[in-house]
Amino acid sequence: KSKYTKFILDAVKAKGHGQVVNRSEIIQDDHGLEYMNPGGTRLEPEWVTVILAALVYSGDIVLAIPGKKFDATGLPQLAATGMDELTRFKHLEQPKEWNLPALKALFELLGMTPGMAQLVTQGKDEPVQNLQQAVGKIVKRIVMTQQTLREGLSFWGMDLLAGTDLASQASGLDEAKGFFESLQAYSTPGKLKNFRYSAPEVLAHEKAIKALDELDALREFIMDHSATASWLSTAEAVLPADHDWVDRMKTTRRDVLDTLKQADRTKLASQSQSIGARLQKLKKEYTVAYIGLHTKARLGVNDDKRKAGLLNDQRVQVLEKLAIVELMPKQQLIEYKNRLAGLKSCFALTEQNLDATPICPHCQFRPAAESGVSGSGLLVAGSQQLDQMDEQLDRIVEQWTKTLLNNLEDPMTQANIKELLHEDDKTVIQSFMASKELPEPIDGNFVQTLKTVLAGLQKVPVKKAELIKLVSNLGPSTPEELKRAISDYVDSLTRGKDINKVRIVLE
Repeated sequence: KSKYTKFILDAVKAKGHGQVVNRSEIIQDDHGLEYMNPGGTRLEPEWVTVILAALVYSGDIVLAIPGKKFDATGLPQLAATGMDELTRFKHLEQPKEWNLPALKALFELLGMTPGMAQLVTQGKDEPVQNLQQAVGKIVKRIVMTQQTLREGLSFWGMDLLAGTDLASQASGLDEAKGFFESLQAYSTPGKLKNFRYSAPEVLAHEKAIKALDELDALREFIMDHSATASWLSTAEAVLPADHDWVDRMKTTRRDVLDTLKQADRTKLASQSQSIGARLQKLKKEYTVAYIGLHTKARLGVNDDKRKAGLLNDQRVQVLEKLAIVELMPKQQLIEYKNRLAGLKSCFALTEQNLDATPICPHCQFRPAAESGVSGSGLLVAGSQQLDQMDEQLDRIVEQWTKTLLNNLEDPMTQANIKELLHEDDKTVIQSFMASKELPEPIDGNFVQTLKTVLAGLQKVPVKKAELIKLVSNLGPSTPEELKRAISDYVDSLTRGKDINKVRIVLE
């Protein structure tokens, strides 16, 4: 609407395509001073230059100075040129005709409506803004994809890019990045009028866009399923190697990875759902198997109370009192209590606890690392172990009682009873020997009396493991060879000791 721009544009449009408007047709001399249209608008050359710059920006003209031309894409260079040089411009040109096929190809390449190109030719800004937003996103995607190609895309231990055509896309992505970065200069309709690419040159980058889409699909697949796959890998190490679930997990992993190798990556989104369902099914099966093992291996509320009861059982208290007698196999009691204390209690585990990690957060139960667990499950459940230990406690009391009775019947001990004990103490010992049952309750005096009469006997402990090793090292042997080996072993233990006072105690 400006009368100044109208004068300039009328002069440019009056020329045929390919013709120029010389400076002298815009700026004339008037009595030694230069003006545009001296008889009309009468505008100084410096102000004319400002208007020309605005028309270059809008894409209406191309400004030529000696050695350079400025169109809408060259505004930074125009702004860096001195005013004196600009006021002495050479001529004005009409801009290029709209390259509509190339613009349509560009919008379509970016997933936008090709018809937006027509709006650009009408000077609409919105399609250009949408175009620039899409270009910015594409450039960011290319940068991320280039980094992905350098680092690789790993899923469940397999590089999804290895052996694919995507791995060789680096050069194509470099070219595409340069192309899309160059588009950032076309930020107005006027600049797009000087779009320098042809439609085939634009469409040459379709392959790079397809590679971006495929890599995005792979990345999305990994984001959706890598956490579950990692969870399953951790779970694999938790269960015993011969557990049925471990075999199923390995089979599923092999099948999934084979599917990914052969998959059409453009259809990966549809396959992702079925793969995810298989992984979740496997996770659910593990949860059921793990909780089953956990329930057996760990003591529940009632069993935890039973364990506490056994630790404080009267029989344990009896054995603890008798353990101060030198001849008693006290190591047997220590091992019993350690084993009982080693039975862990846990009754807080829920399925929700296992959603984030395949290991109980309360007791860190790892079946593969615990004794008594095999692929078929727990050999002996915690509650059954308590039953066994209850029975074992009876056997230990019985064995210790028998050991005491046998040694009290020894002639040397009988002599000690007659010579060293008061009548009251003799009565207690003789009553024990007659009934063959420990008195209830056992008091300190009874234990001290036992220590006194058995004091002359010398305990020689023998480890079960050493005895087993002796027989194992001997190999197949005759009865005589076995007797001789054991006899030699006993002799080595008792050498230098009074044989009549030695008592061998198996621990």
